[in-house]
Amino acid sequence: MLKTVFFTICLFCLPSVFAKQSVIFINPGHADTNVTGPFWFEVSQLMRDAAKDFDLDLTIHYANRNHIEMKSLVAKAIKAKPDMLILVDEKSVLTQHLLSIEHTSTPIYFLLNRPSEKELKRLIDHGINITGSVVPDNKQAGQLLANKLIENSQQAANVFAINGDYTTHAALDREQGLKQSVLTHDNTHITAKTVANWSATQAYRHSLGFFSHQPTINIVWAANDAMALGAIAALDELNKRKEVLVGAINWPLRAVAEKIDVTIGGHVTLGALAVVNIHDLLNKHSSGPIHQKVAIFSQHNEQTLKLVEQIHSDNLAINFRVFSKAHITPLPFSVESLLLEATKSAL
Repeated sequence: MLKTVFFTICLFCLPSVFAKQSVIFINPGHADTNVTGPFWFEVSQLMRDAAKDFDLDLTIHYANRNHIEMKSLVAKAIKAKPDMLILVDEKSVLTQHLLSIEHTSTPIYFLLNRPSEKELKRLIDHGINITGSVVPDNKQAGQLLANKLIENSQQAANVFAINGDYTTHAALDREQGLKQSVLTHDNTHITAKTVANWSATQAYRHSLGFFSHQPTINIVWAANDAMALGAIAALDELNKRKEVLVGAINWPLRAVAEKIDVTIGGHVTLGALAVVNIHDLLNKHSSGPIHQKVAIFSQHNEQTLKLVEQIHSDNLAINFRVFSKAHITPLPFSVESLLLEATKSAL
């Protein structure tokens, strides 16, 4: 009898032994495909798959591109006191919001867009518990896309650049990469540029005007695939599609990839890397820098097309545990390693 009572007391006193580690992700996008494309849906799918491998309790809330809603979701998540809160600091909106909070001990991990070094210091000085971040090398993305398009052009390159916005680090860095590429190629110029808020609809409207008034444009550099599709719709309407090479950042599904001349991507996988890193942080396996910038981008090919198809079919079978520092021989997180693991599961 005494043993039973003692065991029952232990169960109530040690609930953490049986509870899963909780992670909340505030996804700034939509839960499905929309005018900005399926990127944020794919990020979530990969994160769920990684969380299952590590037996993490992952909850995802969607802000639907609404920054007011995103702030509200962050406030609710902080009150829930998860073991880790994953945030995307688009346009530094969350930096300002976190600085307005008097106190929180909730550990925060930034994904894809993180505050600047100066902003991170302000947050830490304010008492915000920043545990780490992972972002892609967006300059690499912008430069790689421009290089591929210019290499495929058979004439002087007159580039029409369609960027996502004016303020996020991702958009600014992608444009820097484009400019760096232009500087290193002869007979190459940025003839026109605009911002379309990552939207196919806005890109279509802007493109109609630019193609009509800038007839020398022969390359479209688009910061995501949705905006590339908007530009293609405008080219089709003006009967100019054959005259212009179109490239985009993101790995789209086959039906979209076949419409775009060059696509590069890989950053969609970084949500899964964040989950790997968070597992290692929570379980004391972490080593190395807490803030990572990953040169993850590569050109879309038959293997990556199949990988994206698996993400959408909810049939992905990558063993993300092989990327953890807890693994006996951890693999580097890269497109090549991900494809190798997927191939083992008959990609």
